[in-house]
Amino acid sequence: METIIIIIVALLALYIVFRIFKTLIKWLLIVVVVVLAIAYFSNPDESKHKRGLKEISKNLPVKIKDDAIQVEDYKIFSITKVRVHGKEKITGVGAFGKVWYFDDLKDKL
Repeated sequence: METIIIIIVALLALYIVFRIFKTLIKWLLIVVVVVLAIAYFSNPDESKHKRGLKEISKNLPVKIKDDAIQVEDYKIFSITKVRVHGKEKITGVGAFGKVWYFDDLKDKL
């Protein structure tokens, strides 16, 4: 009789744990979809990347031309690349309406 009670309690505990994880996974999936939707609609455009890089390049010894700046759009984020001496260097990342440039920008250029 004790074995049957232990099996019933264990099955009940597994059922409760399953229901909790099912609810958590559902809410986690909803949160991920919402964050991805916000990232998609707030991805900065190419002009924002170029404008920000030109502001930063005023303090650099190397002047960056417009045709040397390239922006790769991955829909939920974007990457700023600069072509210097035939090599492309990643200089920044844009997401959620902002563009962040790497601290070692002077070394890369």
